[in-house]
Amino acid sequence: MLESKTSDSAARMLGVAVDRIAREGMTVGLDGLRMEKVIKEAGVSRATAYRRWPSRDQFVADVLVEVVRRTSLIPERPDDLRRLVELVETHAEGLLTTDGRRALVVEALRVSVDSDVRRLLDSPQVRTFISLSATYQGLPDGAVRDAVGSALRDTEQSFIRRRSEVYANLAALVGYRLRPGSAGLDALASAAGLMMTGILVRALPDRAWLDERVEAAPFGGAAASWSEPERLLVGLLLTEIEPDPALEWDVDTIDQFRERFEQQVGEMLAAPSSVVDGTNHSAPENLGEE
Repeated sequence: MLESKTSDSAARMLGVAVDRIAREGMTVGLDGLRMEKVIKEAGVSRATAYRRWPSRDQFVADVLVEVVRRTSLIPERPDDLRRLVELVETHAEGLLTTDGRRALVVEALRVSVDSDVRRLLDSPQVRTFISLSATYQGLPDGAVRDAVGSALRDTEQSFIRRRSEVYANLAALVGYRLRPGSAGLDALASAAGLMMTGILVRALPDRAWLDERVEAAPFGGAAASWSEPERLLVGLLLTEIEPDPALEWDVDTIDQFRERFEQQVGEMLAAPSSVVDGTNHSAPENLGEE
């Protein structure tokens, strides 16, 4: 019973601390992260809190690890998914031609990249993760830095695995495959993650940059208004994937493509709001306890 009470109290304190960092930013949030304030706000007893964390350093280590572990790739928002559905419908008549299919793939990637960048910029968890990744090297040597470094590596690997799954599904959905000689989906996912991080760092202080656009028709697509992030990420993806030459596109293939696409979008729209909006309302793990 005591162990359960301690676990619940620890979860509340970690939640309060992580929320404070998300609101105030990494540096300000950490400087103001006093255990007494968190204890009061979380409504737990001092004895329980200090039994769990005898020192502030131990508490901060668990808070930072929890910040990292709460960060995940943010799923598409319903409006983003509906926009893709409309895009497929608009391009439906062109799917029987090579140029028509290419135009759809390029435009779908362009629209998706723009949505991804803006969605990640809107996420306090992602912004905090980027800040912590940048300031990690400045942490003092010792247990806190080791714990945070391990959590950052684990989370980045989970990002790569998830992106790899997404790219595999995307390629299969639109009839593409990895180019011969490609380093593989994991390498593509890692490169895309690094590029996305750079784009987010660039856009954080200057979001208007995302709206600086040039009319162009790159990558064999139709003319559209392109931002620099769209060019960079779509270009990276299309250097690694290509149309599957073994796939014959006819009316039946197109019908199957549209059916798979509509089914996938329907499943994503039907997902609980805690998944669709990228939030996690479940209680955090009790870190550091074996």
